[in-house]
Amino acid sequence: MAVVLLLLLVTKAGRASRRRKSPEAVRLVGVSCLGSAPLMVYTNAMLADPLPPTLARQVALVTGGARRVGKAIAIELARRGARVAIHANSSIDEANELGALLQERYGTDVGAFQAELTDEGVAEDLVHRVARHFACTGDACDEHAGALDILINCAAIWPETPFEDFGAEDVRKCLDVNTVAPLLLAKHAGLWMAGQESGGVIINLGDAATGPDGKPYRDYPAYHPSKAAIPGMTRMLAVELSRRNKRVRVNAVLPGPVICQHLPGEPEEPEERKDHARYQAMIRTDDLGGYGKAEHVAHAVAMLVENPFMTGVVLPVDGGGRLR
Repeated sequence: MAVVLLLLLVTKAGRASRRRKSPEAVRLVGVSCLGSAPLMVYTNAMLADPLPPTLARQVALVTGGARRVGKAIAIELARRGARVAIHANSSIDEANELGALLQERYGTDVGAFQAELTDEGVAEDLVHRVARHFACTGDACDEHAGALDILINCAAIWPETPFEDFGAEDVRKCLDVNTVAPLLLAKHAGLWMAGQESGGVIINLGDAATGPDGKPYRDYPAYHPSKAAIPGMTRMLAVELSRRNKRVRVNAVLPGPVICQHLPGEPEEPEERKDHARYQAMIRTDDLGGYGKAEHVAHAVAMLVENPFMTGVVLPVDGGGRLR
């Protein structure tokens, strides 16, 4: 049965991948198996039903969109009708798998884009590639055409390092990925949006532990400063970009510990992590387990995307954990 499902998925994904002719995106494929890693069969049953198409035809770029919270956000935006560009670096195979699944389930256009965001010039190039890709018809592409309506800055690293062992290089690496890269992406995406009559919206993902009233976790000394910059960066961007176009908005979401195993392709998480997620939150959800999930973060992101009168907002999604 699993073999039949796999063959059907690969066949349908192959058809979906040929709808887009732009060379700017990585071609979507069905399911890949790297080395001896176990083969993950993706099915439509893993995804929630489509929602009313409140974001129909809007182009959304989700960095780090192939895994964990980024994956949940990509799914949520596709459910609402958005055309989704899934950015990945080392996890491009997972981005392809997710893209094929979203195309099949929601009938929306999806592209997978590989980029190392810390490389010079990559942020501007990625913004242009995404906008051009969704403006292409057949083999015809106008490099000045296209739209980018939504940017979700979700890509991040979080190396665990004892306080005694971290050094300047560890801090610089976290700053490059978690602060500089999203800032430059927001700059170039924001300027692109400012040139559109419809404007656009940028959502930066931070961390509730690094918010003004958060409590940092132990053993992440290089990570915390890079995420602590997100609230101030978000407010600055909201001010700067609104001066250039009153319809460009910038907000941030600060997640607490959440569980991602309910997403397609994500592994079962250890009980210790689930217990930690429950302990950190002040409330319980009605879902099985009672802990926060990546989907809760994705819902908050979608709300900030859709609400046209919210900008400069820094929204914790941590189950009240910062109040403990």
